[in-house]
Amino acid sequence: MRVRLAGLAVLAVVAAGCGGGGGSSSSDAESVVPADAIAFATIDTDKSSAQVSSALKILDKFPIAPRAEQQLRTSIKNGGVSFDALTSSAGSEVDIAVINANGQQVPVGLAKPKDEKVFDAQLDKTAAKHTTMDGWTVFADKQATLDAFKKQSGGSTIGDDATYQAAIKSLPSDAIARFYASPAAEGAVLKAAKQNLPSASLGQLGSAQWFAGALTSQDGAFKLEVHTKAKSTQALSKNNPLTSRIPSGSIVALALNGGGATKSLPAATQEQLSVIGQQIGVDLPALISVLDGPVIAYVRPGIPLPEVTIAARPANPQSAVKGIGGLITRFATAATPVPTKVDGGTLNKLDLGPVSLYYGVNDGQLVVTDSSNALAELNGSVGRLSGDAVFKEAKDGAGMADGTQSFVYLDIKDALPALSGFAQLANQNLPPEVENNLRPLRSALLFGSSDNGIGSFVMYLKTS
Repeated sequence: MRVRLAGLAVLAVVAAGCGGGGGSSSSDAESVVPADAIAFATIDTDKSSAQVSSALKILDKFPIAPRAEQQLRTSIKNGGVSFDALTSSAGSEVDIAVINANGQQVPVGLAKPKDEKVFDAQLDKTAAKHTTMDGWTVFADKQATLDAFKKQSGGSTIGDDATYQAAIKSLPSDAIARFYASPAAEGAVLKAAKQNLPSASLGQLGSAQWFAGALTSQDGAFKLEVHTKAKSTQALSKNNPLTSRIPSGSIVALALNGGGATKSLPAATQEQLSVIGQQIGVDLPALISVLDGPVIAYVRPGIPLPEVTIAARPANPQSAVKGIGGLITRFATAATPVPTKVDGGTLNKLDLGPVSLYYGVNDGQLVVTDSSNALAELNGSVGRLSGDAVFKEAKDGAGMADGTQSFVYLDIKDALPALSGFAQLANQNLPPEVENNLRPLRSALLFGSSDNGIGSFVMYLKTS
């Protein structure tokens, strides 16, 4: 079996982390990679480094880790490569560059092996072509790719490129992995995106100059951050008054700024939605208009089912609630909504047997929920998510600013019992393997922000 370049590079990265790697940390290959490379990633494979050591401690918390390592060993062995030889010789860093060669986008691997002779012997077993450049072992699937890489490296390198320098400067210097996508890569991404998405939906992607990202590990958590430089400097809106109303104890929470969803749709699309809505008896434009303003959604533990609440402030709440009412009654034909007094106001109640739905407008606020206590919660009868200990821990660890108003949060630790209970209601049980591998997880947080024309997307995963 022949191991392709991309697979070999990944195996070298993971195997070095699992098996040892070791050695002092070296500088990355930016002085060798050509300036016009489409993309470039550098990965720390030194087990003794703070980042890799932290990551391995986290992975050891999951029962699946030993089996995954065994599968890795088997995969490497089946590829004709010695696991022990690879891990002992790979060195403290493996990099991957993507270049244009003979009209194709192809990957090239780079390493500074601890034992060059042994590492080269493993490359030879895969039939990969390799050479040495300025102390770096460079390897690829084809000799033509190596020749193109060497020729392009004869000019300026990516380390001298101002765009690359600006992108990498936005990232933490100490990371498990860092990656960069050049303006040429942005062009390829945009071309593919425009074939499947309307231009108005591309947002900052449509004006991006570069992408860069980093994966880090600290204090029992992984953090993936992706940055993009946009030509425009428009910042994300921070005006979402509903975010501060999300109650504490929420095991899932979502906040959106609103972005003129209806207005961004082409006139022809809006007309088509209206026609379809008339055919099915649902005001689709009114439903989409909910996203024009601030929106929150949250889930709290409940008996027998979790409590789910959505609140929004669309420009025309009465029109939006009419559209939502039409949608609900469309699929619940046996029930009739009845205005009902609940704690905090009046909502339309739809009795669906084991669960009731409540929806309506209260103080200019559109609410859809399965809890009769939702209005009271939104008005402050319980604590706020901002003061929740698990949320604050995730927020601080992820570096999410107080003004960030678009995020998704999961309290995995407290959601697991609710998930298990929900499965039991359906006469099912969570597979022990799934439950055991979810148990080490504490929380997850995803959010977006922008500052001085640099947009950021962060994914944060915390373990217990």
